[in-house]
Amino acid sequence: MTRLDSSINGPLHAFNQGDEDAFKKIYSACWSKVFSDAYSRLKNKEDAENITQDVFITLWEQRGKQDIQNIPAFLYRLCKHKTLNYILKKRPALLAEHELEMSTDISPAYQLQFKEAGAIFNTKLKHLPPKQRSIFKLRYEENRSTVEIAQELGLSVKTVRNHLGRAIVTLRNILKLFLAVSTAVFI
Repeated sequence: MTRLDSSINGPLHAFNQGDEDAFKKIYSACWSKVFSDAYSRLKNKEDAENITQDVFITLWEQRGKQDIQNIPAFLYRLCKHKTLNYILKKRPALLAEHELEMSTDISPAYQLQFKEAGAIFNTKLKHLPPKQRSIFKLRYEENRSTVEIAQELGLSVKTVRNHLGRAIVTLRNILKLFLAVSTAVFI
C-alpha cells in the first residue's frame, strides 16, 4: 500500500480557500499515488483511473466545506471508500480480497463491524430461494458470466438475469450496511 507524502499539506490553507493553483499542486503531487492505491485494489487501469479522477473531483468539491487537516490522509480514505463502493456495485468478486486487505490495516472495531456485516450478509444469502442463491454464488463467487450460468443450469440468459436481479435487490440493504460500516469508521 502506497502512503501519500504528508509534506503536500503545505498548500492546504490556500486549497481550503478555493485556490486552483494549490489544487493543481496537490493533484500533481498525489495523482500517481492515489492511482496506485486504486489500481492495487482493482487490478484494472481504466477503473483505477476513473476512481482516481472521482477522488480529485470530490476533493475539489469539498474545499471549504470540510475541515481537511491532512490531504494525504483524506485522499487515502476517500480512495479506499470509492474503491470499496465500486467493488460492491460493479465487482463483488473482489470483495473477499479487499476484505482481507482491509482487515490487516484497520482498527479492531472496524474489523468487528465488518465481520458482523459479513455474517448478516451470509445469513441473508442463505435465506434466498435456492435458485437465486445458486445463481448469485455462480456469478459473484465463481465469477461466471450469465451465459455460462444459463448453460450450466439449463436456463435462458434472461431467466438467469431475472434471478440475479431479484437476489441483488434482496441483498441490497446488507450491501448498504457494508458501506455504512466503512463510512462510519473512515469518515
